[in-house]
Amino acid sequence: MWLWELTGKGKFSVNIPKQRTHWNLLQSMSKNPTHWALIGAAIWFSVLTISTLLSPLTSISFFGADDNRSGYNLYDYISLFIICFSIAFRFRSIKTLKLFTYTLVSSGSIVAAYGIGQHFDWDPIGGNIGINRVQASFGNPLDFGAYLVMTIPATLALAHFATKQKYIWTSLTIVSLGLQLAGLWFSGARGPYISTLASLIIFFLIVAIVGHIKSIIRPAVVLILGGLLAIVIITIPSSHNDIGIQRILSIENQITGVGRTTNEVTGGLDGRLNIWDSTLELATQWIVPAAESPASTFLRPVFGLGPDMFVYSFFIVEEPRAGLQVIDHTHNFGLQILMEQGFLGLIGFLIFSSFLLVTAFTIVKRLRSEDYELSISKILVFSLLPAMFGRIIEIQTGVARVSDLTMMFGLFGATIAMYSVINHQPVTNTKQPTTMRKSPHSMFLVSRMLAVGVAATVIITVFIGWDIRRLSASRTHATAFSTTSPATKIQAWADAQSLAPERSSFTNKLFTEYFHAAINLRDQGNEIEASELMLTARELLLEFEKRDPFKRDTQINLFQTDIALTQWGFLEYAEQAIARSKKIIERYPSSPAIISIIATNMTSIGMHELALEYAEYVINVEGVTNPWPKAWYAKGRALYKLDRLDESIFALNTATEKKPGSEGAIYAHKTLAHIYFERGEPGDDELSRFHKQKGEEPITIQD
Repeated sequence: MWLWELTGKGKFSVNIPKQRTHWNLLQSMSKNPTHWALIGAAIWFSVLTISTLLSPLTSISFFGADDNRSGYNLYDYISLFIICFSIAFRFRSIKTLKLFTYTLVSSGSIVAAYGIGQHFDWDPIGGNIGINRVQASFGNPLDFGAYLVMTIPATLALAHFATKQKYIWTSLTIVSLGLQLAGLWFSGARGPYISTLASLIIFFLIVAIVGHIKSIIRPAVVLILGGLLAIVIITIPSSHNDIGIQRILSIENQITGVGRTTNEVTGGLDGRLNIWDSTLELATQWIVPAAESPASTFLRPVFGLGPDMFVYSFFIVEEPRAGLQVIDHTHNFGLQILMEQGFLGLIGFLIFSSFLLVTAFTIVKRLRSEDYELSISKILVFSLLPAMFGRIIEIQTGVARVSDLTMMFGLFGATIAMYSVINHQPVTNTKQPTTMRKSPHSMFLVSRMLAVGVAATVIITVFIGWDIRRLSASRTHATAFSTTSPATKIQAWADAQSLAPERSSFTNKLFTEYFHAAINLRDQGNEIEASELMLTARELLLEFEKRDPFKRDTQINLFQTDIALTQWGFLEYAEQAIARSKKIIERYPSSPAIISIIATNMTSIGMHELALEYAEYVINVEGVTNPWPKAWYAKGRALYKLDRLDESIFALNTATEKKPGSEGAIYAHKTLAHIYFERGEPGDDELSRFHKQKGEEPITIQD
């Protein structure tokens, strides 16, 4: 729409300054920090585009890989920048900035009310009942808390908006603030707790600077009353434990690093430090999971790994750990930009954000020189600038997604617009410089219309072919979400997957259904249908692999499929299982849990030497992770098949001792029972009976 508006202008002016162009440009920038912010944004977006072109998976860097990992592909960034600059250039009036503030506050109140409803077991959308840390509609408590970091100071500023019907307006403000504070509490997000406190301190500091010390009285009273309302909501009995106090009391331990004794990625600062250590290691290597040209390797530090590519490289350099969490974010916005957009992208972002902060300070300084009367422009400053400051603090440890990045970029644009309003700058330059005017009927205008027409066609085509198609797939799936018929649910998954096969959530779920159904058919003796269904499941993932060959779950599931087919007599898949096992270990060397499973599967198809190699790799990292009985079992079974009996018995006994009751321990007991029965030496009968009894016990630990 913006492009078409530019085309629809009756006249198009091209400014041609006569002299001292560079000097005038620098002089203008020195007077207006928003110009430098815009230059930083231009650098940032240009690097984003180049980084996408250099990405190992350009299509994923453009569109994104996973619905749960939004906000870092170029397509999302285009939307975010458009929102930012729409507000920056179109909201340059008191009226529109008030509208933006009302939008911020009302949306915060709605999502807070929804989060409170989840805490009390009300969730009309579904899927979030029974969790102690609510997330409203954001998919993550951190994103929910991050959004409220922006809305709480803006809501507090509404206390000064009241001119008529003050009591009604003030009451609404108190209710909105109380809801948001309670929602923030229920999120249990320590980073947003700290960021909200910082934004409130900044709020009162700005109010005292640009207004008067008495100006803090009304918002202070509203904050106290809103806090009391939040306390009432929090103390209402619920089926969930209130973890707010526990999360606040643990902040000190998180800051001091108490408990950081392993490589595990856990919540809090200690887990983030583990992520940051590996990320900084990656910043010295710039490894990607695919072969590339020397030129691309040389450009990695400048332009980064590519949008949405960090998750694949992080697996390669992180320290071995027991957990299987997929780390797709550095938990620091600037560090994420460095990884995916390189040093040049980080420079662009730092110029943009730094001069936004300079702009904010300039606004406060300008308003400080005015009288103490609280004008509407000052109140808007109270509502927007503390929200932006708080958000910038929060993204130092947060996991930003589109759900909260959208309003963050909106605040960036609002800061630029506010500077223009405070300095009484019009949206367009009304001076009459020396120009060359083109007639609306000239060839220049025609070519401009053609260019915009092509751009509009591309935009609409992509929107329909990507967004509308995927929305249709979501609707297809949602229609059968609450059905009680398993067949109907599976058919809905299949229909949704056929509409959007690139969505991993649809493809993986459908694969899982097919895989387990094939196993069940095989157990029932229906070998032909079982094999056909397993091959169908495999084809789903092979098609998905063409778009994203680096996704961990896809590779593991394909490996399990090849193993199953090999065990069913399709020996041609054994070589593919071996090749895929090597690829998985090369790309995910920090996951001993996965490698121990691969070792077990290798010995199940007769690849005992390879199983032994993989098992030894896992055993060697037990000192920095935890015991791996399944790796010891794989080692013992492989040694048994290689006729190294004494070593086998030692390894299997070790497996039973590492974690009694675990899957690896139970399998080891069964194998030992068979070995002792088969050997038949004095005392072996008793040992065989003992291990057979242990092997029949239920598995209580999955390893």
